[in-house]
Amino acid sequence: MKATKAFINGEIVTVDTGFSVCEAVAIYENRILSVGTSKEILSLADGNTEMIDLEGRSLLPGFIDAHAHLELYGTNKLGVNGKDVKNIKELQEKLMEAANTTLAGNWIRGWGYNQNNLAEGRHPTRWDLDKVSTEHPIIVVRTCGHISCVNSKALELAGIDATTEDPVGGKYVRESGELTGLLLEAAHMNLVLFANYSEKEILKGLELASQDFLEKGITSVHDAGGYGPDHIRYLQKAVQSKNVKQRVYTLYGSLHDSPGMVEKGVGSGIMTGLGNDWFKVGPAKVFIDGSSSGPTAKTREPYTSNPNESGILYLDQNELNHRLGKAHELGWQITAHAIGDEAVEMMIEAIQTALEHHPRTNHRHRIEHSGMTPPDLIQKIRELEIIPIPNPAFLYEFGDGYIKDYGERIHTMFPLKSFIDNEIIFALGSDSPITTVNPLHGIQTAVDRLSKSGQLVGDTQNVAVHEAIKAYTWSGAYASFEEDIKGSVEVGKLADFVVLNESILNCDPSRLKDIQVEMTILDGNIEVSYLTKEDVK
Repeated sequence: MKATKAFINGEIVTVDTGFSVCEAVAIYENRILSVGTSKEILSLADGNTEMIDLEGRSLLPGFIDAHAHLELYGTNKLGVNGKDVKNIKELQEKLMEAANTTLAGNWIRGWGYNQNNLAEGRHPTRWDLDKVSTEHPIIVVRTCGHISCVNSKALELAGIDATTEDPVGGKYVRESGELTGLLLEAAHMNLVLFANYSEKEILKGLELASQDFLEKGITSVHDAGGYGPDHIRYLQKAVQSKNVKQRVYTLYGSLHDSPGMVEKGVGSGIMTGLGNDWFKVGPAKVFIDGSSSGPTAKTREPYTSNPNESGILYLDQNELNHRLGKAHELGWQITAHAIGDEAVEMMIEAIQTALEHHPRTNHRHRIEHSGMTPPDLIQKIRELEIIPIPNPAFLYEFGDGYIKDYGERIHTMFPLKSFIDNEIIFALGSDSPITTVNPLHGIQTAVDRLSKSGQLVGDTQNVAVHEAIKAYTWSGAYASFEEDIKGSVEVGKLADFVVLNESILNCDPSRLKDIQVEMTILDGNIEVSYLTKEDVK
């Protein structure tokens, strides 16, 4: 058997059990045929073999983003980008540009603002957005995806007024009894669903997202959900049509009414693992608390920045145990969004209770984010063999706010070193679009834990480059029960690779995020390539 493609003269970071580094790899169609020296691989080539000379560049397993939102990322590209605005006036100007080209009565949607980065140091209000338009309903989602601001027209269309009660797990912010337009958690989720994009728009967004993810070397995604109950159907349709090219492991839940979504999934008779190498049903997922940067995460002790506040819960312990316990009983992998230490502790208790009632080995239950995880909870995670899914890129994007809001608790946030010391397998995700989709950025922040301003955020939790690489490749495969077919460069596994423009193992750790992807290979096919014709023969 001769190779269909051969990559030679490179730094092949295999991420096998010994973290071997080789020179070359050969593939036959969509599987890895051999890994070894360039001489060994050349012996498997013939005149029909496509040869790629890496010239010392790194080749890694394709990155596996273990927690991202393809739908949100894609639809954000259809809306107004407020991520880099410096003040509310700039945000208003961007929204006005959209209003000038949008028919009256149609939605204007923005995203990405962070009140901590605005000159005013506050969220926009409905009165700020009313200055943009009172004829268009307007919604602007904060960077965390858990908070938004809407104008008066949006409140009117949604039937929300000063007498409307706060939903469970959410809040309509008021001043002197009057709605400000700021919506927290469930209140935000409800309104976003009301203002949701059409199926056509969502499918277009998914296509845009997939291309961006490919350009960053991501070949598999654990999709953490969209707002509506149909988002899994949209995602499956996009994968089947190849508009989404990545392999997708879909978390079964939604940002709106996650318990209801899980109940329907559990009652349908399906379970984790249904599907194929391209699209597979993952864990049943609910929300426990809010966001780390809002902050609305549920913490054991009040925020350092506000002694009167400790976050928002979507579920109490009894409901959490019931919802996920039933899924576990019927064979599902289970998981939950849990940021604050109280929320993480609740999820651990739910898993422990489920296992006590219905013991099961190799369950691989997860905790999405596991944002604040002190030593006592780390020990329980180890004992129960839970897989945390942390997001180190948050430390760069939101670290300055974490120091203000949580004080010394930053040393237990995304505690990757503690996970490793306790032999806990964890997989990394971007939570994009909340932070950058670039895995190399996440890897760098796992290594240096520096915020945007250069502050260290938990300086005892740094990990080595090779440990971060493993968490973005093999561990992601393990978290979806797929380590036998992907996640490392080993004979027989799927030919999903990323080629970088230099050596990742010899790069200065301070510039890891500056490394560029030069090629993405998925199922043996070159999907993205910036190499020259001389490199590919």
